[in-house]
Order: sequence, then structure tokens, then C-alpha cells
Amino acid sequence: MLLSTLGALVFSSLAGLSVAQDEQLSTVNANQSTPIASLYGDSFKNTGGKVLSNEVNVYIVFYGNWTQSQDEQTTFMNFIDGVSSTQWFTTLKQYTGLDGTLPGSLNVAAAVNDGGSRGLKFTDTNIHKQIILDAVNSGYLSPTNQIDPNGVYILFAGNDVSDSEFCTANCGYNSHSDQFQYMFIGYPGTCAEYCIPPMIHDRSPNETPSIDAAVTIFSHEIQDLLSDPRNDAWMIQQNGTTIELGDFCAGSKVPDGEWYGTVTTDENNATYNLEVGNQKFLVQTIFDLKNKKCVLSS
Repeated sequence: MLLSTLGALVFSSLAGLSVAQDEQLSTVNANQSTPIASLYGDSFKNTGGKVLSNEVNVYIVFYGNWTQSQDEQTTFMNFIDGVSSTQWFTTLKQYTGLDGTLPGSLNVAAAVNDGGSRGLKFTDTNIHKQIILDAVNSGYLSPTNQIDPNGVYILFAGNDVSDSEFCTANCGYNSHSDQFQYMFIGYPGTCAEYCIPPMIHDRSPNETPSIDAAVTIFSHEIQDLLSDPRNDAWMIQQNGTTIELGDFCAGSKVPDGEWYGTVTTDENNATYNLEVGNQKFLVQTIFDLKNKKCVLSS
């Protein structure tokens, strides 16, 4: 096994995230309905499944070459640990379980480095689940070698990892097994034109476009996992395609004003729309179920 703990890189909860201030405004939300919102906004409902509630522990496997990337790992985990106390996250609480349970706050519980125990070239997405199970069984993610059924597992590939669907079919995705739910995020810099949003392609708020783009990808996938962890809650099946919460405010026909809302340009000409502590991020908006529009806060 090529696993190692990140130790000091696992942090306690940080200061809350806040919407970027208007005095630095550079673009604004167009307040138009997106294609999916126009079709399904009025009928979107929980089809009977559970949401992830209470405290939701997040477990991260940084896979591949991360030996020179501790600052990038720190930035990524800072966002996850701080986002739950924000107005952006509050919008997610509209998406309850049938019993009224609210989506739970996120907590980075553990993170490990795996230098490539299952190789660096993936041709089958099933390997993603196996890598996560390997990390759990090793004891690095769980001292009892047990899966957390209410947790979220993240497999974040380094820049030396290739995946048959990454950069072609997706930049990241979420899924589940019978035991757990997870997301895969490839290293956005591997195909920057495809996986890094144009507005942060050259200059990003944390001076690392790949990690800032990974946060943007995470902000999409976590909407789906919290509201529809097992593909039976907040979702719509349409012609063999599953539509989830994160899809309402993203897509090829969605303008930037709807996808990212009100954005701000900082002194380094980097674009962001949320802040946490002394760091800034670009996140996807969330579909406000009450007001039927994509928002950064509700």
C-alpha cells in the first residue's frame, strides 16, 4: 500500500464563507431561468429517499503524485471544512428528507495520500470504489476499518493519473455503492480548457487554477450527494438520464451569470464569488426551490 496520513492537513472548522461584496462587483446574475429549471423547477421533489443528515464526515483520498502539493490539498480541505456555515450552504437545506431531516454540515474527518497503489491509468470507473475501500480497510481513513454510511468519500486524482472518462465525459462525477456514496475529481490542469472555468483559467483566487477549479467541481457534486446520495431522493429520471440538484444551474446552455451568480474581481484580477477566512473561491450556484432561480444565497 502507498498510503500515508496527511496529519496536520486535517483541520477543524474554519470561519464562515460569505458572498463576495458588491463594491468589487464585476458581473451580475442575469436572473434568467436555466433550461433544466424551466423544464423541471416546478415539479422537482424528493421521490422517497433519504438525504445525508446530521454531521456528514468527508473522507479524502489524494491519489497519485501529491508530493509537492500540500498547499493545494490544504486549500481544498479549507473550503470543505468552512462551507457549511455559509448562506450558500443554507440554500441546500431546502432539500429535506421526507421526514423533514436537513442536509448535514460537512466535516473533513480524515485524508490520506495514496501514491498509486492501483496504478495510474484507469480504464474502468469501478477502480475508483476499490481505491476508496482499500483506504478504509488499511485503517488510514477509519481506525476501525469501517465504512461510514452517512459520509462522503472523495477520490481526488493527481496530475499523473489518467482516467478513460476524465477530460472526455466528465471533470468529476458522483456515484454510490451499496455501502457508501462518493465523488471522483480529476486534476483539472490535465485538460485545463475542458475542466477549468474560463474566468479562472489564467488567474484564480488562490493562485492555483487546478485546485480552484476542483473546488468549483466539488460545489456541483456535493449538491447531488447531500440531496440524493443513493439516486432515489431529489432526482428526476428522463430518457435514461438522471437529473440531480447540481444540474439545475450548470450545463452547456447555462450562461455564466446563472452558473456562478454575482462574481467579484480581486486586486490580482482573479474572479471569485465566495470567501472563507482569507481565501476566496468560485462556486456553482444552487437552485433555490422556493424562488425558482439559481442563487449564491437565499
